Amino acid sequence: MTEPIHTPQDHLRRTLTRNVSLPLAVGTFSAAVFVSLIFYLLSALGGVEQAERAISSANQIAKLGADMEASMYGFLVTGEEPLLKPFEIGKPRIAAETATLAELVRNNQPQVSRLRRIVALQTQWNEFAQNIVDLRRKDLDYQAPVRSAGGKSLTDEIRREFAEFISIEERLLQERNAQARNNTAWGMAAYLLFSLGMSGLLALLGHRELQRLSDSYGAAEQKQAATALLLDQQLWLRTGQRQLAEHTIGQQALESLGRSVLEFVARYLDVAVAALYVREENGDLRRVAAYGFSADAEAKGQSFYSAQGMVGQAALANSVMQLDDLPDNYLNIVSGLGKGSPRHVLLIPVHNDGQVNGVVELGFLRALSPRDLEFVNMIANNIGNSIHAALYRRRLQDVLAESQQLNEDLQSQQEELRTVNDELEEKSRVLKEYQVNLENQQAELEQTNEQLSEVALSLDQKNGALNQAQTLLEERAEELSRASRYKSEFLANMSHELRTPLNSSLILAKLLADNPKGNLNEEQVRFSQSIYSAGNDLLNLINDILDISKVEAGKLELTPEDIVLGNLVNALKNTFEPMANQKRLNFEIHIQPGTPITLVSDRQRVEQILKNLLSNAIKFTDAGKVSLTVSQQANGQIAFAVRDSGIGIRPDQQGIIFEAFHQADGTTSRRYGGTGLGLSISRDLSSLLGGAISLESHEGQGSCFTLRLPTVWMPAQVLPDGPATPRPAPPARLAMPASAVATPPTSTAPVPVFADDRHKPLTSRLVLVIEDDPTFARILYDLAHELGYDCLVAHGAEHGIALATQFLPAAILLDMGLPDRNGLSVLEQLKHNPLTRHLPVHVVSGEEPREPALQLGAIGYAIKPTTREQLKAVFRKLEDKLTQKVKRVLLVEDDALQRASVTSLIGDDDVEITAVETGEEAL
Repeated sequence: MTEPIHTPQDHLRRTLTRNVSLPLAVGTFSAAVFVSLIFYLLSALGGVEQAERAISSANQIAKLGADMEASMYGFLVTGEEPLLKPFEIGKPRIAAETATLAELVRNNQPQVSRLRRIVALQTQWNEFAQNIVDLRRKDLDYQAPVRSAGGKSLTDEIRREFAEFISIEERLLQERNAQARNNTAWGMAAYLLFSLGMSGLLALLGHRELQRLSDSYGAAEQKQAATALLLDQQLWLRTGQRQLAEHTIGQQALESLGRSVLEFVARYLDVAVAALYVREENGDLRRVAAYGFSADAEAKGQSFYSAQGMVGQAALANSVMQLDDLPDNYLNIVSGLGKGSPRHVLLIPVHNDGQVNGVVELGFLRALSPRDLEFVNMIANNIGNSIHAALYRRRLQDVLAESQQLNEDLQSQQEELRTVNDELEEKSRVLKEYQVNLENQQAELEQTNEQLSEVALSLDQKNGALNQAQTLLEERAEELSRASRYKSEFLANMSHELRTPLNSSLILAKLLADNPKGNLNEEQVRFSQSIYSAGNDLLNLINDILDISKVEAGKLELTPEDIVLGNLVNALKNTFEPMANQKRLNFEIHIQPGTPITLVSDRQRVEQILKNLLSNAIKFTDAGKVSLTVSQQANGQIAFAVRDSGIGIRPDQQGIIFEAFHQADGTTSRRYGGTGLGLSISRDLSSLLGGAISLESHEGQGSCFTLRLPTVWMPAQVLPDGPATPRPAPPARLAMPASAVATPPTSTAPVPVFADDRHKPLTSRLVLVIEDDPTFARILYDLAHELGYDCLVAHGAEHGIALATQFLPAAILLDMGLPDRNGLSVLEQLKHNPLTRHLPVHVVSGEEPREPALQLGAIGYAIKPTTREQLKAVFRKLEDKLTQKVKRVLLVEDDALQRASVTSLIGDDDVEITAVETGEEAL
């Protein structure tokens, strides 16, 4: 042991003062500068956030003003009080939002003044609007104030003030961002120069004195070496954790994420072979990525049940498992120079919030150290969080693609995350350089440790902020998914709930308008015709809304077929020529020479687009002509040009008429009706059919809408498991022998709200109506009597099946949306019962599962709303079915299984099979 070197007391005191006090002061000053930079950044971010909130609040006020204006004009047009609800609600909301906005810009006097002008203008507009609404409620002349354009000038001035307000806030936001970046850059540069300069100066001054004291500090050096080793180990762990996070940033797909994780872990820990198993929704663990596997082994795939094997046990126990001294044939590792077997295996469960969502399996050719175990325990939560995020991103991918606004928010958040990440990398680089410079300064070791601890704490805080931002994004995506699901469920329920009562209203209104008994006067007949016309308009609106919702949800089914262009244009001519003649318009259709005879596309949707374009052309044309020209295009497409000499469309309106609920004439005094959905649906349908719609128009000179479609269109069908395969037919069921059929139970269900024919002597012309709507059931009951049928009525599925097996009617009319069961299950039960399988069933429903019902044996499918003529056609179809000759077969067989097999083989809806066991029963 070396003897300590004796130094004079005063010289030692000066040395200690210079090498301890001065670095401590410099470090304190550096920490103060760093904290000041942090506080400045937080202040700058607060100013930016305040400007963004002011912009958002201004946009919200402008939107509320637009909603109030639309609500007022809607009330002026229709006179319906419910339409004024946004107008009444908007006043207090605008006042509240304006107060909030004023608080945000209270330090900006020009903006406060502009906001006061906006409030004054909005108050004037509110008084103007309230005056017009009062006139409309009193049925006074409200159109004169509207024509005076006073309200429009106020609205334009408000919008101009808002545009200037938002522009100033956006410019202020940009200036604050630029100022924060410049000040931060200069501050960091000055901080680095100061730190490096002071470090070099301290090293130069202390080198001579520290050289003399090196022998006496031998023991301290050993302690410092041990501490440095510990720091290196901690730095190695932290560096691995940080690099893993950097390695997985931006990974979207689960497979690519797993591959990246395994590649990094293999490189960082010298792993020879590795695999990643992810827990599926059913609890199984499936291998999604592998490292060091052969191509054949990786292609085979691998999965475990929840507790199967060591992988399943590791996930179940949620603890790291270490397998040592493995046998030689456990797993072969082959390289270009040789092959071998792993000697040690680690099974690491990865988790998210304590829930295990995967297992990482690592194979080593070397012995494991405690540092390896500590590292894998540290990164288990990081990998689990990444897997959870990848799984969640995969589930939300379709939903995130639908929202452009959310994508912009995500891009903004990602940009902020990249900025924060760049700052962290820069700070990490600075810390590394600072640590290298301080390695030669033994006396500053404790101070360096404190700085490293502070930086580690800052990194943890940043990671927490990143996790918080990711959680916020996931919550927003979940809200969007829930809103989309509510919208789909609402539209599906609306279809049935509106079509069912609307069907009865249309039939009854049409019956009253026809006035078959002649007991209504002219005014009552006119009222009935108005009700019938309004019902049809409501039906068209429901169909348009459902069509556009199906297009948005991607659930619209398109079926390509050969369309003869001559037949198509003739059908259009027969439809629209009477309408044109009624308005005294020339209606012309031309097919240019060289145009193909046929077109492969969906006929129903092509006709829907052309009918919408032609009906618009006739509606907006008062004099002149309307023409349809079909021609072959140079690019192989077929063009349908619909030209009219009508009112035309202004250039500023041509871009928005294809949007939902927008029209060329959208004023309160417009002459032409419509829902504003037709062109939007036509544009979406043309896109689905591989084509497009273009517009050429001049105001007052007419318009030309051109639909361009490919000559041959086939829908793209991409399925997860390969090409599309035909749907298998339902499995055949064995028919029960006649002797095994139980006696039909007597119905004990409640009778309908009106008395049907069940208590009267019934004839063979008996019709059973299974319908939950009492009004429509009554219509079918009266129509059946009018056509010479007896009629029974059931309002539920179970009641209808009981009546069918009890009375065996000649025919059945079935609704799909029954309160207790779906109509498809009723149809299936009737067709698999030997007593009722031959009964013809015709569906009349507001729902549209047409193909499944026809596959189950329905003879027809009518969609509500239906007209009285369509219902008569349904009864004619039933009559034709009843007049067909029924085949009767007598089957004598003593083996019950054989009887059931033969009955299933020859069974048909038009064949009645009677199965008996002996010849005596047959006689």
